[in-house]
Amino acid sequence: FDEIFVRRSPGYQEQQNVRIEGEVLFGGDYILSHKGERLSDLVKKAGGLRPEAYVQGARLTRQLNQDEKSRIEALLKFSKQSNKDSIDMNRLDIGNSYYVGIQLSEALKNPGSEYDIILREGDVLRVPEYTGTVRISGAVMYPNTVVYKSGAGLNHYIEQGGGFADRAKKKKVFIVYMNGTVSKPRTFAKAKIAPGCEII
Repeated sequence: FDEIFVRRSPGYQEQQNVRIEGEVLFGGDYILSHKGERLSDLVKKAGGLRPEAYVQGARLTRQLNQDEKSRIEALLKFSKQSNKDSIDMNRLDIGNSYYVGIQLSEALKNPGSEYDIILREGDVLRVPEYTGTVRISGAVMYPNTVVYKSGAGLNHYIEQGGGFADRAKKKKVFIVYMNGTVSKPRTFAKAKIAPGCEII
């Protein structure tokens, strides 16, 4: 009646992969070799950034884990019960991934800081080439993509889209940046326009 117990090694974890794409020397899949590996560690593994890299536009795509999926499904279930809107909640697709708004330039300047977020299984870091354009979409007369002009304000770009359409909600303008962050300026004067962003 002997009983043999084989304990799990406290340091053991299954192999986890992350990916880096775009303007880095050695793009591709990399293994998370230890817990707590961060954005700056992944960029180092990939040999650093190329001169053409637009660090401010870097974006992280993350896979939904089981806990996150359960929470979203619970929220959707609650919305179905209490929602009186015309949207059919059954047709909403939660997908398997989402964007994480990052500031890679700050992460590389200050490794280990709050900007240098910890990676997890399935993360994909995309470092784009510099894009010197701004996209204007939504309720404007002519949705358009125009050349980025340093120092130009929000009004300049909306005019490049032909100005506001008749049904535009002028106080609801927001900006989506390449890195996945979103900004809703309080006033047009305080709006920060960056290369590669989209004004909606």
